[in-house]
Amino acid sequence: MAEVTTFEALKKELEECKTQLHETKQRLDALMDNIPGGVFSYDADTLKFIDISESVLNIFHCSRDQFREKYYNSFELMIMKADRAKTREMLFNQMEFFDNVELTYRVLDMMDNVMWIYHRGRLITEQDGRKVFFVVISDITEEKMVQAKMQQINEKLYIETERFKLIEEATDNTEYDYDVKSDVFESSKPDVDGNRTVIRDFLKNRVMYHRMHPDDYPIVNERMVKSLKEPKKGIVEYRLFDDEGNYTWYRLNYASFADKNGRVMRVVGSAKDITEEKKKQQELKEQVERDPMTGLLNKVAMQNTVEEYLKTCDIGSFHALIMIDTDHFKDVNDKLGHLYGDDVIKMVADSIRSTFRETDYIGRVGGDEFMVFMKHTTPVITENRAELLNRNINQDCSDGTETVHISCSIGIAYYSRDGEDFTSLFSHADEALYNAKEGGRNRFCVYEPDENEET
Repeated sequence: MAEVTTFEALKKELEECKTQLHETKQRLDALMDNIPGGVFSYDADTLKFIDISESVLNIFHCSRDQFREKYYNSFELMIMKADRAKTREMLFNQMEFFDNVELTYRVLDMMDNVMWIYHRGRLITEQDGRKVFFVVISDITEEKMVQAKMQQINEKLYIETERFKLIEEATDNTEYDYDVKSDVFESSKPDVDGNRTVIRDFLKNRVMYHRMHPDDYPIVNERMVKSLKEPKKGIVEYRLFDDEGNYTWYRLNYASFADKNGRVMRVVGSAKDITEEKKKQQELKEQVERDPMTGLLNKVAMQNTVEEYLKTCDIGSFHALIMIDTDHFKDVNDKLGHLYGDDVIKMVADSIRSTFRETDYIGRVGGDEFMVFMKHTTPVITENRAELLNRNINQDCSDGTETVHISCSIGIAYYSRDGEDFTSLFSHADEALYNAKEGGRNRFCVYEPDENEET
């Protein structure tokens, strides 16, 4: 009888172990399929794939069989032919000294479009002696495209700058002459009578302060003060207002001269109208920073803008970082077409613009993902806006044949409760967004710190 009891106990214990093992595998699979990017493993010697996670298949928009067939079940053949030799060299060079490797290479997706991949892997030796790489990959195509565009814009900006220099040399400048002792300023720019402009009591009456853009005055005044103390040469750019309230950009080359006793007696300069150059620079800058479809800040510009603003914030101030994801957008593209999908993206962008304030930063940070940074807000104001946006975007999209219902999921993190830097706020807002989607979508969630999380 005792033997029967022992057998039953061991059998029960075995069943519990099987259940525990199954649950552990389920949790591991869920983790593997939901981490940022995708996960796969391959044999370090043959470079043949072993395991491919669902997250990888989501990046490539294909099934596991399609993925293996497309790349002949080989990590090496997944890489574009032009990058294979260099990637293989980098892989084996790093393997010689490290267990971890980091690679960047291009692949052709299922539609033969070029994708940039960031690859971080770790070499593991299994019990049978086989060496296997476990890899996490991320799609960095957008980042590479932005970098390439920025390089093109910088090259274009350099050419434009050089072109404007040549134009300056061929164009008459405005000449300035300031007599320090008499406090008289003269300009070659003609007055209403066609004579040289003469301004008496130039410093005494603070003429620069009244004529110059307030953002530029401190810089120019500082240069002026230094040039009056001792002989100086330099270049400074500034804006002057005209009688109608419009301003013109100038670039001034100046120099001050002293008498035999070392006292500055005169300051002279030559100023060039660079208004068109500044407009061109601003246009080029906006091309780099703006999403061409919506006109909103792009991902890189949005991050830079928020990071710069956070540097100026007091810990006691209150702001909100909001992540917005368009629900069922993939169905719009699949059922209604990509052109309809573009119109939906523009509609969502317009809805976000009209919902939030002009002082808030708004950006498109992914295909159907948006970000808003609300300055000097409160939880009540922020969550009211989120609820309003949920209502505005909650609608049917139809081409007369197919209908897709769209909505939006929203995640909110607050400065400085949930973080004092962009990375922390983004991570927590993204976690809240994930909770909103898990909770049924078409809703907003505020990040709730873990009770055990360090503050």
